Amino acid sequence: MFVLLVLLAACNEMQYYKQSVQGHLDIIGQATDIEQLLADDSLNPPVREKLLLVLQARAFAVETLRLSVNDSYTEYVDLKRGYVVENLYAAEEFSTQLVTWCYPIIGCASYRGYFDAAMLQRYRDELIEQGYDTYVGHVTAYSTLGWFDDPVLNTFITLPDYRLVGLIFHELAHQQLYIDDDTVFNESFATAVEQAGMELFYADGNDAGQLASYRTYRNRVSQLVAMAAQARQELQDIYQQPLSLQGKREAKARVLGRLDRWYAQMTAKPVAGPDKPVPEEFNNARLGAMGAYHQQVPAFLQILASHQRDFTLFYAHVARLGRLAADERRQCLDLWGEKTRDSDTAIPLACR
Repeated sequence: MFVLLVLLAACNEMQYYKQSVQGHLDIIGQATDIEQLLADDSLNPPVREKLLLVLQARAFAVETLRLSVNDSYTEYVDLKRGYVVENLYAAEEFSTQLVTWCYPIIGCASYRGYFDAAMLQRYRDELIEQGYDTYVGHVTAYSTLGWFDDPVLNTFITLPDYRLVGLIFHELAHQQLYIDDDTVFNESFATAVEQAGMELFYADGNDAGQLASYRTYRNRVSQLVAMAAQARQELQDIYQQPLSLQGKREAKARVLGRLDRWYAQMTAKPVAGPDKPVPEEFNNARLGAMGAYHQQVPAFLQILASHQRDFTLFYAHVARLGRLAADERRQCLDLWGEKTRDSDTAIPLACR
C-alpha cells in the first residue's frame, strides 16, 4: 500500500509539472515581437501606447536600475483572459505559516502555480478536506527567473501606467536575484526594487500625476498590509492560547470577520466574472500570502539607502545576504528593518 501511495504521488507530481511546462509553452508559442507590432498601423492605439511604455520601462531598468535582463518584455501575447496563472496558498487551521512546496531548479516556495484550473480545484479540495485554510490568487504576471524570455501579456497591459511600470521593475528584479526556498526574501526584494525604481522613473517631474497615483496606491497597500499584519499577530496569539478547538475557531472568526468588514469599506469589491473574480474572504492562507510580498520591504529599502542608491552595490549586498543560512539571513533583515525606526541600531559585519 505504501509503495502504491508513493507511485500515485509521483504520478500526480508529474501531471502537475506537465501542466506547468505546457501552460508556459502555450504562452510563448503565441508571442509576437513588439517592434513588429508597433510597425503595424492597424495596432490598437491604447495598446501601442502601453507597449511603448513597457519598452521605456525596460530600458530604464537596464540603464538606471542596473538590472540584468534577457529579451523579456520584447514580445506580446493576448491570452484572451484576465489572468495568466492561479497561485494556490495553504496554511494549517491554527497557523498563519504557509505550507511550502519544493520544485526542481527554483527550490521551495510557499505557493503552487496552476494553468489548469480543474487540477488546482481538485488539489484545493483535498487540502480543505484535510483541514487546511486555502487561498487562490489570480496572477496577472510571473517571472521565469531568466530561464525564458517573459512576454508582455494582455493580463497586465491595461493596468494604469504607474502600476504597469512598477510591475516591469518587480518582475525583472526576480531575474536579477532569486534565493531558493525563501519566498518572503524574494518578493520583498522585488517589491523594494519596484518602489525605489518608481521614485526614480518619475523623478524628473514629468507625469507627476502618475507618481502621485503610485504613492496613493502604495499607501493603500501599506494600510492593508499593516491591518493584515495586526490580524496575523492576533491570530498567532489566539492559536497559542489553551483554548478548546471551538474557542479558537470562534476567536479566529471574529478577527477575520473584522478584517473582511474593514477591507470591504476600504475598497469596493469588483463585480464577479471570469476575468474579475470576487476576492476571497480572509483566512490564514490569504494573510500568509500578503505577508510574503511586503514583510521585509523596509529592510531592503534601508540597505539601498545605505549605499546611496547605488543599485550595483545594493545587489551585491543583497546577494551576500542570500548566501547566509536562512535564520541568519532573516536576523540580518530584521536588524535592517529596525534601523528604519531607530538609526542607532547596530548592524553586525556579517549583515553588511
